[in-house]
Amino acid sequence: MKWESVIIEGDSFSIIRKCKVKSPDKSLVSAYIHDIHQLQLKIKEYRFDYIPRSANSLAHILAKETLKRKIGVYLVGGVPEAAEEQAASERVREPD
Repeated sequence: MKWESVIIEGDSFSIIRKCKVKSPDKSLVSAYIHDIHQLQLKIKEYRFDYIPRSANSLAHILAKETLKRKIGVYLVGGVPEAAEEQAASERVREPD
């Protein structure tokens, strides 16, 4: 794997907690949690952070657009137009 440092942010507190804990998971998402734990072995530095859904709207737009198009999206060199529009609407304007 190419990355030395990774930060994963999510709006599901229970999933973030499961990713941080090393014990085996027995929930419906256990296979995903297992895969995440296996990937952690290949990454030098990683962190899982909970963020509220209201602060996660840009990631939500990206996920929605990816599902709608039924394709994989790699954010190299840009993002989908819907994500750019969302980012622009979230920017705080500096006073003149």
